[in-house]
Parts: sequence; C-alpha cells; structure tokens
Amino acid sequence: MTVSDKAAADLADAAPATGIVWAYRFNPDGSAEKIPNESVDAVMAAHGAGWIWVHLALADKRCRGWIAQHAPLSEMAREVLAGPDKHLRLDILGHEIVGVVPDLHQGLTQESDDLVRLRFVMTDRMLITARQQPVHSVEVNRRAIESGKRFPTAVSFLDAVIDQFADAIGRMAERLGNELDSVEENVMQEEPADEQRRIGRVRLQAVRVHRQLAQLKTMFARLEPRLAAHNPHVAEAIGALAQKLDSIDHEVGSLYERARLLLDEAAAKVSALTNRRLFTLSILTACLLPPTLVTGFFGMNTKDMPFQNTDGGTWLALAVAFAAGAVTFWALRRLRAL
Repeated sequence: MTVSDKAAADLADAAPATGIVWAYRFNPDGSAEKIPNESVDAVMAAHGAGWIWVHLALADKRCRGWIAQHAPLSEMAREVLAGPDKHLRLDILGHEIVGVVPDLHQGLTQESDDLVRLRFVMTDRMLITARQQPVHSVEVNRRAIESGKRFPTAVSFLDAVIDQFADAIGRMAERLGNELDSVEENVMQEEPADEQRRIGRVRLQAVRVHRQLAQLKTMFARLEPRLAAHNPHVAEAIGALAQKLDSIDHEVGSLYERARLLLDEAAAKVSALTNRRLFTLSILTACLLPPTLVTGFFGMNTKDMPFQNTDGGTWLALAVAFAAGAVTFWALRRLRAL
C-alpha cells in the first residue's frame, strides 16, 4: 500500500467527530472548557448542567456524517444545518430554534467584505453552528472565550455572534463612508477619473448588505412574538438585536442614497466637461472651415488663378485664409455663440 493509499484509508476510517472544528462545554456560571473531538458524543449524551457549543465545517464530509449520525437533532434541523439552501432563515421547530444568518468571511488576519452563511441549531442546553467558509463573528467570539469571556446560556452566545456581525457591518459602513468622502473631494476639486467606478463598488456593497440586513430584521420581527409566550428572555434578546440591526441598516441605506446622489453629481460633471470639450471642438471646426474653403479654392488647377504670377502670392493667399478664419471667429463672437 502506497503512502497516499494509506492516508486515504486513514481518512475513511476516521471517526466523524474528528471533523469537528471545535467544541466547548459551558458551566452554569458561563465559564468554558474545550472538549476534545473524540469526547463530543459522550459529553452531549450526558445530561449535566450548563450547555455545549459545537462548531462544524461543512466543507469536511466527516462533519456532515456527524450531523447525520450523531447530532442529537430532529430531522428537519439536520436538513437546515447541512443543507445546500443559502436563503436566510429563522424558525422554531419544537424545542429547537434553527437559522441561516449572514456573516462576513474571516480572512487570515481580519474580516473581508464578502458575505457568507452561518447555520445554527439552538436548544436550551446546546448550540451547533456550521459554516462552509470561516466566519468572522464566530472566530471573534471563540477568541473571547479563550480570553475568559463567559456565556451562561446558548442564547447569550448567539446574541454575541449576531451583535458582532452588526458591529462588523458598522465598521464596513464607516469604511464605505470614508471612501465616499474621498470620492466627493475628487469630484468637487478635480476632473472625475475613476470616481464613478469607485462609487459603483460602494453602491454594490451597500445594496448587498442592505438586502441581508432587511431580511434579518424581518425574520427577527416575526420570531420575537412567537418566542415571547414561552421564552421571554430569548424574545427580549431577539428584540434588542432587531433594533440594533435596524440602526445599522438605516446607516447603510443612507450610504446607498449618498452614493447614488454622488454618482449623479459625478456623471453631471463628466457630462459638463464633455460638453465643454465638444463645444471647443465645434468652434475650432467652424473657424477652420472658411480657411479650408480658401485653400481649396487656390488649390484648383484653373487659369487666371489670383496671385499666381504675383510676388509673394503664397503669403497673400495664406493671409486671405487667416482673414477668413478671423472673420468667422468675430462673427461667432458677435452672435454670442462664444
């Protein structure tokens, strides 16, 4: 057996839990301890105090196998967690709250502006999250856990994840606002160069984020009254997040409107600049037409051509051409065409 065949066999024989990104067990006071991947099933089967968080990478087939065979979830919750649907979702399935929410892609050092999906299933004592690509909000909160931050309930952690996403969108809106400030300075002081392309990028990003925030707000608004009857604490957290998202969405919407107005202004300035150049070209064309007529007349090979036998006739013909252009320019000024 070759080395590659042995590696493939080892991967095939690996336990599904080894594909879990990380798992934590939280005590009633909110303190957390990391769970080894091979112990996740045993810890989740034990009915101890506190709650458990398991984070999965859907790009790993072993995680999908763990969801299908080991995750203590309903069939519909498994479908939401491992399914291909990328539409935003937030719903209650019995004692489970399932959702597909937006987040920013986590790069090597910081978040990017690309929107990705975070899937989750939450109960009173368990939270399972899954993603196809690394997500910023989850990574930030994992680092907070490692630094000693406490999450006494699963909903407090989910609240922190959505809150971190809202903060990241707020920072993105600030960057987009700075970009518009720079573009506005160039539009007001200089001839527009690539400002329209820069504004277009800002508008595209703003409308993408606005679309996600609007859907998320709507889902929270629908879920809050359904939770209020049997879980007021969760409903209160959902309502607070909806208000924060509404504030961020208002800011993003203002950026979109500002970008639209700035794009109109840049387009108007480019149009005015183009009109001025076309006007200058038209005046030059009008002034050069009479001299062209004169030179065309003297270029005819006919008998009795003026200045043909006159000393300095070429210079006289040139003077006539210049005079024709000057008279045309004077006439245009007289008619207030300039």
